[in-house]
Amino acid sequence: MSSKVIVSGFIQRIFIALIGLFFVANIANAQQKFPTDTLSIISKDNTYDFDIELALDDSHRQYGMMFRTELPEMNGMLFIYDNKKRISMWMKNTFIPLDIIFVDEAGKIMRIEKMAQPRSLSLIRSGGLAKAVLEVNGGLADKLGIDVGDELIYSTFGNATK
Repeated sequence: MSSKVIVSGFIQRIFIALIGLFFVANIANAQQKFPTDTLSIISKDNTYDFDIELALDDSHRQYGMMFRTELPEMNGMLFIYDNKKRISMWMKNTFIPLDIIFVDEAGKIMRIEKMAQPRSLSLIRSGGLAKAVLEVNGGLADKLGIDVGDELIYSTFGNATK
């Protein structure tokens, strides 16, 4: 084997590794820049307060919870869309199970996909016109008794007092 072929293969592997590092660095950078806030969920039995990150634009919605290995219990990510629409999510590069909560424009929970499977390519659909999606730790909706018809209190839905 000639030395040119060996050098060429080595350079190609370095180039591919650098592209991979650049991609991972950009994802980490995007995730660090999510705006944060709080929201409440009113269930039939209780009110729960969450610290949330906000995915307000396509760039943030694209990265979402990808590559995370943990999520504190009362934390989540709220994906807010400009207009209500049919929303599809997936778990391709998400490493932890999530409960995916679809919310209508009034803040009512319309559907919950419980324990969404990490790294799955299956589409998880809203089942109707949604304004937002809240992702929390898998199993938390059952643990807290959060269900369809419960209400998210947040300014996007016009039901927050702050």
